[in-house]
Amino acid sequence: MNIKLILSASALTLLLLPAIPLKADDCIAGAASSPETNIPTGIRFHNDTAYAFRIYWADFEGNLREYALVQPGEESGFQTYVHHRWFVEVYTPEGSYCAGPISAPDTETCDMRVLFDNHDPSVGLDGGYCDY
Repeated sequence: MNIKLILSASALTLLLLPAIPLKADDCIAGAASSPETNIPTGIRFHNDTAYAFRIYWADFEGNLREYALVQPGEESGFQTYVHHRWFVEVYTPEGSYCAGPISAPDTETCDMRVLFDNHDPSVGLDGGYCDY
């Protein structure tokens, strides 16, 4: 089989990963690497949940690098690059849940509100100027 075809199919699969909530272990296993871009932008996360969450950046090998712990009602922002992939892991009494990848599609700062529904445990995302 052609190696370029296999690599193209693998890359397409990573791009099509849903931004739906996953258990924390699935977030780590499913992290897509950030592309090596050089167009600066910003990303900001707002915690609109009753729980703390961690913010991770997926490095160029797909490893998650922790950037912040955000408490309820707080926000945290970072300088980043267009299409770099970010994840959030929300900690609840029932366990932790992951959402992502989240990225800024252009030079406008991406603002992501993180929500959590206790009735149907899931991480909700509401992002102005964000891809997710």
